[in-house]
Amino acid sequence: MIWTALIISVGLGAGAAWIIPIDSRTFKYLLAFSGAFLFGTLLTHMIPEVFHDGAVKMGWWIMLGFGVQLMLDYLSEGLEHGHFHSHGNTVPWLAMVGLLLHAFIEGMPLNHNGVNGHDHSQGTFLWAIALHKLPIALLVTGALRKAQVPLQTIGLIVVFFALATPLGSTLGNVTAIVQYAPEMLAVAIGLLLHVSTTILFESSQNHQFNLIKLIFVVAGMALAAWMSTSLNL
Repeated sequence: MIWTALIISVGLGAGAAWIIPIDSRTFKYLLAFSGAFLFGTLLTHMIPEVFHDGAVKMGWWIMLGFGVQLMLDYLSEGLEHGHFHSHGNTVPWLAMVGLLLHAFIEGMPLNHNGVNGHDHSQGTFLWAIALHKLPIALLVTGALRKAQVPLQTIGLIVVFFALATPLGSTLGNVTAIVQYAPEMLAVAIGLLLHVSTTILFESSQNHQFNLIKLIFVVAGMALAAWMSTSLNL
């Protein structure tokens, strides 16, 4: 389920780059919706889960993940939250490495059952990550196409991006690591909390009110809340 959902989401995003321009309102609305859905999932499901047993120490792990993402931002140049800085017609390999590291880490808790038997491999957390990866795949593919990077190189980067998170989930299931599943989940929450809040803070360009974008943000949060409660995911 993990491999299928995440690879399909990246494939759809990459394919959409031939239809949706990365500087279009459609892309910005899709990014805002995915960021809001991710943020809503963290608040209504994932954060309550890691604190379920009163494990205050998990706050430190969340802060660690937030700090790790701050450092990864220097490598990725903000790719995780919708930024792509042009480097002429060359591939920004350092930014790609940062993006792949982010994708790998966020996948590490996916193979574990959380408290109350919540299955991360099929629940809201998986779909939040999948929806988050879709516009990022669109951004990377569209920007590299615009920079006239060879299609073979673009395809290779997309494949690595598609595989990074499932590979992270596979490594996270190794016996020696699985005992730290709650801590890995908290670190991933920290990463995604940074990314989702950055998307939401930047969703209002020049602090101008945008009703349509607000509707997408509210819809994303509402969907996350509904899935986390009504579907008990």
